[in-house]
Amino acid sequence: MGKAGDKMYKKVLIAVDGSEISKVVFERGIEIAKREGSQAAVIAVVDTTTMYNFASASEMNPSFLNVQAQVLRDQETAMRKFISSLKEYCDYGFEEEIRNGIPNKEIIAYAEKWEADLLVVGSYGRGGWVSEFLFGTTAEKLIRTAKVDVLVVKCKGEKE
Repeated sequence: MGKAGDKMYKKVLIAVDGSEISKVVFERGIEIAKREGSQAAVIAVVDTTTMYNFASASEMNPSFLNVQAQVLRDQETAMRKFISSLKEYCDYGFEEEIRNGIPNKEIIAYAEKWEADLLVVGSYGRGGWVSEFLFGTTAEKLIRTAKVDVLVVKCKGEKE
């Protein structure tokens, strides 16, 4: 145990995906950062796994790839707007990071680079139950692979 006054968490990384639950996740993460007097950062990852996994070789022509690139840009723009909306009602400063890739891997990579000591994530997000059934949740993957504490914020209506 540390001395009285020591921060339990110096750097809180909050993962959001633009869903309604990620607003609650953000609020919880900022609440912890404020209470601890910690630095906070928000990461959003545009999930590219579904874009390429289900495309057949015949679809990988230049026009299809252009459409995919536009979809990526649109999703990045949506994530930037979402994070900007969080800043509008938050009186606590935070860093922001937007990446493309596999969410759990990008979150872990940034957490290690930024030296986070707490990850705050939602129990599920945009993918919904079908994605969770097929691939497992990002939260589950983070719990298994993170080298730091992971706080999983339950979604409204979930069983306790």
